[in-house]
This record gives sequence, C-alpha cells and structure tokens, in this order.
Amino acid sequence: MDFVVRHYRPGAFRRDDSFIRGGRSVWRRRLSVAAAVAGVLLVSAAVYTYVSKPESKPESAPVVQPVSEPTAPQTAPDTVNEVKRIEFSDAPLNIVVSEIESTYGVKVAGLSADDANRLTLSYEGTAEELVATINELLGTNLTIER
Repeated sequence: MDFVVRHYRPGAFRRDDSFIRGGRSVWRRRLSVAAAVAGVLLVSAAVYTYVSKPESKPESAPVVQPVSEPTAPQTAPDTVNEVKRIEFSDAPLNIVVSEIESTYGVKVAGLSADDANRLTLSYEGTAEELVATINELLGTNLTIER
C-alpha cells in the first residue's frame, strides 16, 4: 500500500492515458525497427545472390565443339580419310553436318530439310566413319560427296 501511495498520480491508470499508450508504443517502435532491419537484410541478400549468380547457358542451346587433332601426318591433301576429333552436345543434325563439312573439308549430302534429329557425340575418326556412325545411330542416309 505504501508503494501505491508514493507512486500514485491522478489518471495514471486510465485507458486513454499517454502513460499506458507510451509504454506500448515503445515496444511497437522497437518491433517495427527490428522488422525493418530484417527486411533490409533479406532484400540485400536477395540482391547480392542475384548479382553474384553466374550466367547460365540455356539447356536447349546446342554446344558444338569441333576439335581437330590429326593423329598421323598426311602427305596428300585427302581430308576425307584424315583422322580428327569432333564433339557435339544436343546439336541439331543440320549443325552437325555443317561442322563435319567445315572440319573435314567435305560436302555431306542426303540431309532432309525437315530432319529434327539431335546428336550428342564425341568422335575421333575419319569423315566417312563419322557419317556411317551417324547413319547407324539415327537411321539417316547421309553420304560424302567427293
């Protein structure tokens, strides 16, 4: 009772008094500041992740890596029988044919315009062997024109 008598103020326990509202608003302000800080941290982490993420290639884009490695010295310019290495990753057949033509220096015939075949292959050999392998794998009728 002595405590109440010493600390009593008229209107101190009224609902609309600023003492009670002031006590609540301090905690509300602290919570809102904490929520704002957490939001800023979340947004900055998302921006950092987006900015620092390396660009990725689309999965549907074919990766064509022709690699030319002659294994035996050639005395004649017969590129049809020259052994070279060539690689394809999910490449359309028309891209494969154009890479064979540029790598081996040959002309490939028998490719239909509506052929939708795709090829993933790492091959080391001659142009004739490569075309025969593609024909066997895909059921095509490609030939090398001489």
